[in-house]
Amino acid sequence: MKASNRAPAALLFVLTFTASISLINSALCRERERQALLSVKQALDDPSNFLSSWDAAVDCCEWDGVLCNNLTGHVSELHLQSPDSGPGLGGKIDTSLLSLKHLRFLDLSQNDFTGTQIPGFFGSLVSLEYLNLSYAGFRGIIPHHLGNLSNLHTLDLSGSLAVDSLEWLSGLSHLEFLNSNYANLSKVPNWLQVVNKLPNLTELHLSSCGLDHIAPLNNTNFSSLAVLDLSSNEFQSLVPNWIFSLTNLVSLQLQRNNFEGPIPSAEKT
Repeated sequence: MKASNRAPAALLFVLTFTASISLINSALCRERERQALLSVKQALDDPSNFLSSWDAAVDCCEWDGVLCNNLTGHVSELHLQSPDSGPGLGGKIDTSLLSLKHLRFLDLSQNDFTGTQIPGFFGSLVSLEYLNLSYAGFRGIIPHHLGNLSNLHTLDLSGSLAVDSLEWLSGLSHLEFLNSNYANLSKVPNWLQVVNKLPNLTELHLSSCGLDHIAPLNNTNFSSLAVLDLSSNEFQSLVPNWIFSLTNLVSLQLQRNNFEGPIPSAEKT
């Protein structure tokens, strides 16, 4: 009898536990965050109707491009890159985006924010771990406020942007991936010294950046570097020895430069 009594009790526990998990996994999006996203939508130009699912009557965790935390319902990711066909998003990026306090991932790549500067308030999205603004039509100076994003591990700013300083990068101590291909770095002579302060960097892409000076380094702090792309710049010097001390390199691109002299021997460890 006792064994038979335990069976219904165990079944009840399993059903209750399963129902609880189901409720947890269907956490609804937060009302404040839904309103913030609707404000973002209203300010954007959307010629391809990519945001057509962003309906006030629908849970925002079900909207295209929006991912929420299953436990809390907070918006954690926005995948707003341009669709495969048709023009991308444009217009203005509303400051209501700041209401997404738990946003970890933001992708606005391949859009059409033509002539618009990267909003400085992006630097207040301090939970971001991934930020991709590549080829989105942004112009002007990269805002130094991005240096406040201390949790970033991936930053892609490739495109026709201008850079007057890279000192702000020193605040991104967790950065693993940096792509600034085609950004104008010609006014940043200390680019290498700044990048060398990023100990966790594994990929560095600085192709076609107008670089013409590559300094010697006594110590390479970015020794985890696996991918280095400095192609299509304006270097006119010897290939520096420090490049060949990067023992974790699996990809090195130096083509379309004016390097001269012999390739130095790799340093033995």
